[in-house]
Amino acid sequence: MSIFVVYVTAAGLVFGADRNITSWKRLWDGKEEWVVSGQSQRPKVLRWPDRELLIGYVGEARVRGDLTDKWLYSFIGRNLDGRPIGDIALRLRDELEAAFPDRPFPGHLVIHLGGFQKADQLWLPEVHFVHNTTGLSDDGFYQVGDHFTSSEELSRDIYLGKVPRDEWRAALKKTPFSFRHGTDLAAFNTIDSKLHEAMDLLIAGHPRKVHPLPENLEEWSKHMVFRIQAYAAYFVAFYPPFQQLVGGRADYLTAEWR
Repeated sequence: MSIFVVYVTAAGLVFGADRNITSWKRLWDGKEEWVVSGQSQRPKVLRWPDRELLIGYVGEARVRGDLTDKWLYSFIGRNLDGRPIGDIALRLRDELEAAFPDRPFPGHLVIHLGGFQKADQLWLPEVHFVHNTTGLSDDGFYQVGDHFTSSEELSRDIYLGKVPRDEWRAALKKTPFSFRHGTDLAAFNTIDSKLHEAMDLLIAGHPRKVHPLPENLEEWSKHMVFRIQAYAAYFVAFYPPFQQLVGGRADYLTAEWR
């Protein structure tokens, strides 16, 4: 598990995640069975080398026996032909279906694919949600379905679907928003909301005005790192070693709005 956040702003997109990958192994000595676990460090946000297109994930650490980031790197390499983002999202959905032929799935896998697509002379953001989940349980854990689905999120009515497309950027300048996925979202959302309040107070009231209102990707990235590292500190403080499901360096990548 981990924490993965997408910022959707008038400046562009920011994808960020921690680096902890948790592995589990069952051991048997002939008399009893037990489970050991540990963390390693791997990237969870990746970029296409030839365009402003980002991908990030939480959940299953392996796909077809490969580490998930390595599998995603290979997927990127197979999709360097400039096809529309929506087509890539559908191909990702189909390849994941083929990669996990057995049901039930071993666990959840949640992916966001985001970038900018030109439509009617406008460069507009798209964020596609590819996942095998059906929602969250009452205790905040992902409920796993029986297939992968893909949907474009920004065009939904609850986000920007009711806003004329030539006004999207102005709407996001007024009200940016985020998607977040990961371990214990109830805890993360509580911590994150208070960090947001604290930063608002620092931006408006610090006597030396050390923090500007975030309006470019550089400043938004600083806020992303702060939120992820603060949540990692929560695990360091309250969970023992090898149960720190969120941690390591905060990685982020950006895609600029043309």
